[in-house]
Amino acid sequence: MKSICYIIPYFGKLPQNFQLWLQSCSKNETVNWIIFTDDATKYKYPQNVKVIYTKFSNIKNLIQSKFDFKVNIDTYWRLSFFKPAYGEIFQEYIKNYDFWGYCDIDLMWGNIRKFITDDILDNYERIGFQGHSTLFKNIKEVNERYKVIVPNKVNYIDVFSGNVNYSFDENGMDNIYKKLGLEYYKETNFAHLSKYDYGFVLKYLPKEDYYKNFRQVFIWNDGNLYRYYIDRKKNINKEEFMYIHFFCRPMKYEYDGNNLSNRYIIYPDKMKPFYEEVTLKLLQKYGKSSWIKYYYRNLYYNRKKITIKKICGNIRRMVMHKLFKKY
Repeated sequence: MKSICYIIPYFGKLPQNFQLWLQSCSKNETVNWIIFTDDATKYKYPQNVKVIYTKFSNIKNLIQSKFDFKVNIDTYWRLSFFKPAYGEIFQEYIKNYDFWGYCDIDLMWGNIRKFITDDILDNYERIGFQGHSTLFKNIKEVNERYKVIVPNKVNYIDVFSGNVNYSFDENGMDNIYKKLGLEYYKETNFAHLSKYDYGFVLKYLPKEDYYKNFRQVFIWNDGNLYRYYIDRKKNINKEEFMYIHFFCRPMKYEYDGNNLSNRYIIYPDKMKPFYEEVTLKLLQKYGKSSWIKYYYRNLYYNRKKITIKKICGNIRRMVMHKLFKKY
C-alpha cells in the first residue's frame, strides 16, 4: 500500500468542526496528516494526525527560504496560494511518503482508500483537481511541476509574489498539466456543496442528477460517508462518497467532544449524532432547508465577502432550484 500524507498549515483558531474532522481522519488509519498550527487547544489527535505547534512567522520564513524573489504572505489565508509548492516547502517532513497532498478542514472524510486505490496511485501522478483535496506523487519532477510557465496564463511567481489573487492550486495546475499533455485523475468522488444555495446542492455532477439535490441527507457511519436521496419514483437511493466539503457554509455542529458518536446525520445546515433509520418521512423533513433562514445566516457569516455578482448568482440559482423542483 502506497503511503499518503496531507499537509495543512492552519493559523488562528481552528474551526468548530475540527474534532469531528479529526474523528473522520482517525477512521483512515493508513492515511496521514501533518498540521502546522499555533492553536494549542486540547483536541483528541489520532495517531495518524501529527500536530506541529509553531508560529505563523516561522512558516513564512520557511516558505521565503525556498524562493529567490519576495513572496507575499501578509495574511493567514494567503498560505492557500502556495499549496502546489508544499511538496518542496515541506519536503523535510514528507520525504518518506509516496504521495503528499493538501486538503481543507471544513469537510468530513469517508473511506479514502476505497476511492483512491493503489491502482489509481500507480497510474496517476496527480489525483484530484480541487483545492479541498489533491494528491501528488512525491518525486522531484512532480514536486516542481508548479514552476512550469504557461504562455499567457498566470504563473506561480505572479501568485506567490502577491501580484494577483488566483486559484493557482486548481486552475493554475490544470493549465500546466494541459500544456504538458499529462493526464491526471479527476473523477468526482466527493460531495462538494454549493456555497450559496440554501439547500444541499452538489457541484461537479452531471446535470441530469440535479434532481437528487431536492431531498437529500448524508450519513457518516463509522468512517463511511453515504448520501441518501429521493428519486423521481419516490424511492430512497444511497451513494457513497470519499468526503463531503462544506465549503464555508454556516453549519451547526452538535456533538460531545468527550463522548463522540460513531454515526452522524448531515443536512442543511446541521451535523449531529443520529441512530435512526433513514426513511422517506425523514428525507422529506430534513432533506431541505428554509431559504429565508439560510440566506440570513449566510449573509451574516459571509458579510465581508458578499458582492453584487454573488448576490445575483444566488438569485439565479434560487430561481433554477424552484423551477426544477419535483417534490
